[in-house]
Amino acid sequence: MEIRPVKENGNAVNKFLLQLKLHWYLFAISFVVFLGLAYAYVTFSTKQYLVSSTILLQQHPTSPDASSQFANGGASTALTLNDNIKNEGDVLRSRSLMKEVVQSMHLNIRYFYKSGFLATEAFDETPFVIDIIKNKVDSLKQREYVINVVDDKTVNIANSDEGVDMKVPFGKTVSLPQYNIQIQKRNGVAPVKQEFSTTIQSEDDATTAIMNGYDAEFTDKATTTVGLTLYYPNSKKGEAILQTIMTRYLADNLANRKRNIDSTINFVNNRIAVVEQELSGIERNYQAFRSDNNITDIAEQSKVLVGNASAYADRYQQQQVQLSIINALKRRLADAGNKDVIPSSLSIQNASFAAGLVQYNNLINEREKSKLSYTESNPVIQNLDQQISLARRNLLQSIDSYSREIALTTAGSNSQNNAVTSKIRAVPGKQRAIGDFARQQELKQQLYVYLLQKREETAMAKAADMPYSRIVDSAKSSKTPAKPIKPIIYVMSFFLGFIVPLGYVNSKSLFAKKINSEADIEKQTDVMIIGKIGHNAISDGRLVDINSRSPVTESFRTLRTKLRSLLDNQQSNVIMITSSVEGEGKTFLTSNLGSTLAMAGKKVVLLELDLRKPRLSGFLGINNKEKGFSNYVMDDLPISEMIKPSKFDDNCFLISSGPVVANASELLLSEKLPTLINELKKSFDFILVDSPPVGLVSDALVIQKHVDMTIFVCRHNYTGKDQIDIINDIKTKDNVENLYLVINDVDFSKAKYSGYGYGIGYGDVVK
Repeated sequence: MEIRPVKENGNAVNKFLLQLKLHWYLFAISFVVFLGLAYAYVTFSTKQYLVSSTILLQQHPTSPDASSQFANGGASTALTLNDNIKNEGDVLRSRSLMKEVVQSMHLNIRYFYKSGFLATEAFDETPFVIDIIKNKVDSLKQREYVINVVDDKTVNIANSDEGVDMKVPFGKTVSLPQYNIQIQKRNGVAPVKQEFSTTIQSEDDATTAIMNGYDAEFTDKATTTVGLTLYYPNSKKGEAILQTIMTRYLADNLANRKRNIDSTINFVNNRIAVVEQELSGIERNYQAFRSDNNITDIAEQSKVLVGNASAYADRYQQQQVQLSIINALKRRLADAGNKDVIPSSLSIQNASFAAGLVQYNNLINEREKSKLSYTESNPVIQNLDQQISLARRNLLQSIDSYSREIALTTAGSNSQNNAVTSKIRAVPGKQRAIGDFARQQELKQQLYVYLLQKREETAMAKAADMPYSRIVDSAKSSKTPAKPIKPIIYVMSFFLGFIVPLGYVNSKSLFAKKINSEADIEKQTDVMIIGKIGHNAISDGRLVDINSRSPVTESFRTLRTKLRSLLDNQQSNVIMITSSVEGEGKTFLTSNLGSTLAMAGKKVVLLELDLRKPRLSGFLGINNKEKGFSNYVMDDLPISEMIKPSKFDDNCFLISSGPVVANASELLLSEKLPTLINELKKSFDFILVDSPPVGLVSDALVIQKHVDMTIFVCRHNYTGKDQIDIINDIKTKDNVENLYLVINDVDFSKAKYSGYGYGIGYGDVVK
């Protein structure tokens, strides 16, 4: 027979409802307590109003046009970086900004109507104001002073911690342990005889208190609009604080901008002075360079030099041409046999040579004419030849003289040409130097003009006195208190009313050492639970009334039905009932299960094999020492003499243990035990064996080999959780496969068990 797997009970709702039913009084008390605390908190806690506003953060204008910058109300940003808008959110949340607000509004001094627990904060409604004249200590401790207006000239100030209780006139300096103060009349508020109180604390503590309820966040990632929120007990004062935060931020922003502008102006002025000196130095150096190089206008002077060079080159070329012509004439005249006329069109610029050439050509022409009339030997021809020879010598002398003159002139022209060429070659270097001076001068002049322009722009921006950011929505308070949030408080108290008792019950169950629910068993073993026996309030524990409808009777009837589905009803079945320790109810279960089976018409025999501490016979009112199992084994007592009828049903019989012996284990190991069981099977439908506790002795494991089913009994709030391991050991180590669990002594009205108890309260009520 195989053990069936345990079915997980995943119905958490049923478990919760069961816990609610069993511990309803805890839940009821918890609900009352937490709802009462919620009501007290909502009623008596300090009310907080939500004050909100919106401010738009804008970047500095970055247009390079100065007029556009000034038109937009912004300072020049040529020499400064743009503000990081996202960082401005941190400035709005900064402690330093809040401390400035605390100092300007004197928020470290708070005024209240009445004092103590019933005090409510006032703003500018009190008929007096307090000024701290002098601090006597470095670190102020918070103090509350009760102030009563005595009349229109006098007030009474008291503080029990400092032992202060005095009447002082308005405007008089009051010496207190931490500071000297003056109580002045508030303008526009008439003195009234009423109790007020004031709390004085350090500025740092006041700043921290306000910061706890203040926040500034961008309304959207894509915009530069910042939403400011403040929770404060007095709505009017909260509006004033939030409005002052924005005003102070804009004023600080404007002051920082002006400081930046002043710093820019100083920087520009210093740079202007430096640039003036550098520009003057460049101009002086330029002047000296032009003077040293005789430069007035480098462009015109370059043109003149180029023209002179060209003239000298032309002259030199002409002189070379004339020199070549003269040399050719000289070679021709040197030939005495040459009687040809020399052309007079040669461009020889010499008057004496030209006259000699004319004379020579005339003589040649005259000789040629004379040859027509005379012979070569004629004196006329000879005379002409002499004249021609003389004219040739004169021409050669003129040529030599003119050649020397041309050579001298050519040398002078060449020298002048070289000088002019050298000056031309020096012109690019001078032009480059002049260009360098011009560039430096132009750069410094541009920078100088630029700085002058920026100084004027910055001065105009400073005079504009316009902030970049602006207030979009002024501070506005909610009409009703935003804190405490009543729905949330009551919902939280409602859930706490559930959670706290539920946690208490679960923790109590978690740390309990005894089993008190079906889940405690199912967490540790997978052995099937086939029955839950209800709590028996009757002292003897016997079920003798077949018509009873009590929870215990119904539990046994349910177990009987379960056994019929697990066992073979066509044969006799042997069932051993055991437990882990004494007192868990195995004897009670054996006797009452036998009675229940007998009531159904089954023939049942109860076999008492707990030979060490037999209790079954005594439970049924029969003496166990008369003719029992020990007599059967040791004295060969016939089986028929051992069987005794029970007193509560004709179908139920008992075989007692017999006299208690020391060698109980040996008796159970006798071969007579299986013989006895086989004989009983022939006469009875069920054989119920009451065995010793398996957690104390090993007798039950000896008996188990001869049975069809083993029922392990656990008792509610009695069996330890660690004893469930015994069941696992029996199943795994001892290979007991036909093992089932029954939980005894269950109070179904309180315990955490499900699935059994049908019939309880159904039909006639048992009285």
